[in-house]
Amino acid sequence: MSRLRTRRFYREDESCVVVKYRQSPYIPARTSGRPEDCYPAEGGEVELHSVGRENGDPVFMTDAEEDAWITDIMENPDEDDGPDADDLRDAARERA
Repeated sequence: MSRLRTRRFYREDESCVVVKYRQSPYIPARTSGRPEDCYPAEGGEVELHSVGRENGDPVFMTDAEEDAWITDIMENPDEDDGPDADDLRDAARERA
């Protein structure tokens, strides 16, 4: 389950850009153990919904800015109130 999040980025001219996006939860791969218990990583995709100024006016973003912002979001995810991926993995191991 993903929810709409907001992050502020600053351009080279120091103007603030507010980016609203959704990021699907990331589930890490399991690559050790019995083959039937292994699975690839999934999730973590970022979808930008809007880009604008602090007052809500929309702004144009370049392809380079879009790539940089998505990379930053993926590499520095927001803290989530949900369970940690490590906790999910440990719970799955306990069930097995």
